[in-house]
Amino acid sequence: MEVKLHMPTNNLKPKVPSEGGPELEDIVEKAEQALSEMEGDYEVLVSEEITGIGELLHTAKGDSTKAADSIKEIHVIGHNIKGQAATFSYPLLSMAAKSLCHFIQENAEAAGERLDLIEVHVNTMRIIIAQKIKGDGGKEGQGLITALEEAVGKILAKD
Repeated sequence: MEVKLHMPTNNLKPKVPSEGGPELEDIVEKAEQALSEMEGDYEVLVSEEITGIGELLHTAKGDSTKAADSIKEIHVIGHNIKGQAATFSYPLLSMAAKSLCHFIQENAEAAGERLDLIEVHVNTMRIIIAQKIKGDGGKEGQGLITALEEAVGKILAKD
């Protein structure tokens, strides 16, 4: 068996100037400015996502045949919120979404039986966005997240 090594030509290098161009600091500043401008849009978007979780929760409460699918979709939306929130200065929201995802991921059946705990997570996320609680939320915010995590831990420990 014969093996040939083929090195592709680098057509990009001649097109990129070796000197000049924007400074790294300028690039970072523009990126931070763009994120800042998107922050207001994010608050609207995440509010809609939280409302969607509320609607899925309502469906799960009203129709047990749709509960499992609704909970899976709640997990997907929660996972998206968890990943995006800290980028837009909402790490407390990210922690609440992380707790929600952990609860569903560890035991979806228990989550289906304890929709009240999912509702507490949703209400917590609503409050964080409605009050625009950025950063870690201070002592109160950390206490809230600790309470959510402890409630999840107790329920998961029972199973």
